[in-house]
Amino acid sequence: MKVAFLIEHLDARRGGMERSSLEFLAETVARGVEITVVTQSAAPEFSLAPVHRLGTIGLGRRARYDNFVRNADMFLATSTWDVVHSVTPCLNCDLFQPRGGLVQEAINRTIATRRHWITQTLRRFGARLNGKYRLLLQLEKQLLTRKPPPLFAPLSRYVSRQAREIYSVPGECVREVFNGVTVSLPAESERRLIRERLRSELAIDQRALVAIFVAHNFRLKGLTHLIEALAEPNAASWQLLVAGKDSPRPCEHLARKFGVAARVHFLGRRSDVRDLSLASDAGVLPTYYDPCSRAVLEGLSLGLPYITTAFNGASDCLKNGENGFVIESPDSVGALAQALAALADANLRRKMSDNALTLRPFLSMRRHAEQIVALYEQIAARKGKAKSC
Repeated sequence: MKVAFLIEHLDARRGGMERSSLEFLAETVARGVEITVVTQSAAPEFSLAPVHRLGTIGLGRRARYDNFVRNADMFLATSTWDVVHSVTPCLNCDLFQPRGGLVQEAINRTIATRRHWITQTLRRFGARLNGKYRLLLQLEKQLLTRKPPPLFAPLSRYVSRQAREIYSVPGECVREVFNGVTVSLPAESERRLIRERLRSELAIDQRALVAIFVAHNFRLKGLTHLIEALAEPNAASWQLLVAGKDSPRPCEHLARKFGVAARVHFLGRRSDVRDLSLASDAGVLPTYYDPCSRAVLEGLSLGLPYITTAFNGASDCLKNGENGFVIESPDSVGALAQALAALADANLRRKMSDNALTLRPFLSMRRHAEQIVALYEQIAARKGKAKSC
């Protein structure tokens, strides 16, 4: 089977979408699928599959993306493909799987991070002026409203709802394929050693309650509200590890303002997030928007109970009080503090950790890739027959 895989950039250092794509490609190539990656740029060490690099041509982000899309379309026309799989808006594809979620919802939820109507209005106006956003919205709408649309494979029910509400994508064209991750689970004895070592390195008491927050966009992922929640009396026993490349200064100032600075540890970008998770007692991501957070799936796969919001597609696999908590909104600071208070109970955490570990097979990238390859086979089988999604 010959598949073209379209992605703007392929470098795990850029973020979760790129890292997920690399894990997906590894699993898919291992299943014998002949994949060619079509991209602007890829990490030089990438060698899993042939790469057609189009280059970052153009002045400005809109021009560069426009050139990527049009040059990719011209390249695809030079050969016959069983499946064209795109994880970013493009001119044409057989399978559309927006790993970063739908652009319109991402813009709406970014605006929601601003508390005052004036700053929300300014953000909305700025989005309208952003040339790349306008192009992405145009391409997204073109793809999902064409007759028939491509097969749409959202990573979660959350993204599936967006497609129905924003673009009225017919149900027969939607195949939800829940996201997956690749994360190893050490033996229990090794997990204990990792926990002890990291807590010692970070000067955190071995008996302390520690939560971990993993994200690169602190405002969008709700870190400010989490810091506020730590100041609530019922969450005062928790310390917080913050791993991500965003500037910590605004949140450090907020932590000082709320009197919790001594309990919040800003670690910057880390390559050992798995081990940091093993050194923690819970994960927290009170996000305004995430199509299906890798941080949550990785944490659960390591037996870490997680708290997140209904605006995270990863909440599909969370059950309140069983393996985590889902709060309605990141603005619900009281609910966030209450969930942390509940997780202070060691017996409940132990039970929730055991429940989380039972999800490992479902949360695996292997399962995710198997389901996508099954869709490839369906698409390839119907090509040349009646045109329908």
